[in-house]
Amino acid sequence: MNSSTTSKRTLASLFTYSGILPFLFFPCYRLFTGSSTFLAFDIQTLLMAYSAVIVSFVAGIHWGVFLFRQCSLNLFLHSNMIALLSWVSLLSTLLWGVAILLFCFVHLLWIDTVLVRQQLLEPWFYRLRVHASVMALLSLVSYAVIAL
Repeated sequence: MNSSTTSKRTLASLFTYSGILPFLFFPCYRLFTGSSTFLAFDIQTLLMAYSAVIVSFVAGIHWGVFLFRQCSLNLFLHSNMIALLSWVSLLSTLLWGVAILLFCFVHLLWIDTVLVRQQLLEPWFYRLRVHASVMALLSLVSYAVIAL
């Protein structure tokens, strides 16, 4: 492994694990303080909006794969559908919104599984995505349980 690859892995890991922090923070804050607001913002809105942004970001990665690699899936269609669906979650009740986002994260992870099997995604990046997705899923479910 050359230094460029190591640097890429390190940067991807740093950004991914840093990106998990809001998923951990919001449910814990709600649980331990009992407050539904953080700095005058509704925590549910913050968590749902952040989740939709992350879903859209991962969908963008898939769009990039579609543009530069041959794949058995129409990632252009999948990535746009999932990004728009994550937006719909913001217009929904908590339970519907969480359900939609759970579907989005699981669907994106399924796409990643297909991509890694077709050798279009690096195994180390796939493992990173699995870790991040599991944390996002657990966070969303935890928040829904705490908020209800």
